[in-house]
Amino acid sequence: MRFYDWLLKKYGYNEPIFTSEIEFEDYSRPWIFKELNELCRKGLLARYDKGVCYIPKTTFLGKTLLDPRKVIAKKYISSNGDVVGYYSGNTLLNLMDLSTQMSNSIEIYTNNEKTKIREIKIGSQKVILRRSRTKITKENSAVMQLLELMNFTTAEFFDKERKNIVCRFIKEKNITRKMITEYAPFFPDKALRNLITSEVIYSVA
Repeated sequence: MRFYDWLLKKYGYNEPIFTSEIEFEDYSRPWIFKELNELCRKGLLARYDKGVCYIPKTTFLGKTLLDPRKVIAKKYISSNGDVVGYYSGNTLLNLMDLSTQMSNSIEIYTNNEKTKIREIKIGSQKVILRRSRTKITKENSAVMQLLELMNFTTAEFFDKERKNIVCRFIKEKNITRKMITEYAPFFPDKALRNLITSEVIYSVA
């Protein structure tokens, strides 16, 4: 059970485990896959999708299920401290408390997508993936998210309350005018125009 204990310590319960990233001591890939299959057979591990498994908890209702949003976030947003994507569209508006309108799709810009736009399904969750405008990193993801927000909204969308929310986001993420100047060329002119017209730009240091 040493391998199982290691998995549990590293990943915990109900967290996506990508089989491609597992490296356990000096054991070979065939050995690792053999052990994963055995753990699945015993019910200690559960398969979620091709190349994805997780350690379920057992409750009085049965074994817990893995939240597809965790798989999506790990695959297309961030993993092991590396940021490779950001949310867009209604997903971003909901995350920032700028809208209560729900969408049945999660919208993402990510480095891990080669096509301009593609719709996939992970579990029961529909995902719209878009190729990143330029390489997304931990350092630039916030400013790119801000410019993306300005690109798919209008200046009129930002009433006083929404403007305050965005201004707090800018301050919390330490977004500067220098950063905006550096990344604005990767976006349509509309993004910068809305940033100025909405007067949100005045909260940027």
